[in-house]
Amino acid sequence: MEFAGSAIRSLSMEARMTICNMSIEMGGRCGLIAPDEITFNYIQGREFAPPAGGEEWDKKLAAWKALFSDADAAFDKEYHFDASGIQPMITYGTNPGMGIGISENIPTIDTINENDRSGLSKSLAYMGLHQGEAIKGHKVDYVFIGSCTNSRIEDLRMVASFVKGKQKASDVEVWIVPGSKQVEQQAKAEGIDKIFEAAGFQLRQPGCSACLGMNEDKIPSGKYCISTSNRNFEGRQGAGARTLLASPLTAAAAAITGVVTDVRELLN
Repeated sequence: MEFAGSAIRSLSMEARMTICNMSIEMGGRCGLIAPDEITFNYIQGREFAPPAGGEEWDKKLAAWKALFSDADAAFDKEYHFDASGIQPMITYGTNPGMGIGISENIPTIDTINENDRSGLSKSLAYMGLHQGEAIKGHKVDYVFIGSCTNSRIEDLRMVASFVKGKQKASDVEVWIVPGSKQVEQQAKAEGIDKIFEAAGFQLRQPGCSACLGMNEDKIPSGKYCISTSNRNFEGRQGAGARTLLASPLTAAAAAITGVVTDVRELLN
């Protein structure tokens, strides 16, 4: 699937990676965004890129600039969304498609597709949630900001900027897991680790961690975790763990307040 439009073009490379990363969750074999100057600037100077200004760079750049869909390209399906109308999203069920806007209520049986009704009842029973209730304000026990989906240096910078000078809620455990050793090194070089430490957040070893309940990084049974990872299946973060998928800023807001929070209310 291809993602396009003015909102997509305005995104950083790291934000684009998150969107493409999630393509598999909606059944896509791959997700792509046409390269542009943001792409080329991101590649330039990196370890395995051709030296900038050289003949090989110019040759590659010319080839990359041709990697876009023709104006008259025909797609099997096209979906159009007004990005300004999209709220911060959060899941309430046990697959990534069971998501709502942060200020919306959990769907009821009579408002969803007939084929999804049995799945809704089963998911809500596992999650300990109810049809029609608000997700905003729900108590949170753990916050996990990590995974290949949302733990790049840009994400950690964003979270650090938001939590600087704040303290986590006393009854919430917060784990920050960099997406790679490189990201961890960058975070420490920029002093981001000190901001997290002051806020009461734990900076843990890079890796998969609580995305899939690896090593000791598991969410206890029955506890609620706002997670920036990409999957919220039953038992994904630990046997009986209850996962609410959200963005890094939404997760950070819950870490501070102790409940599911619309981060926009804290940014105004």
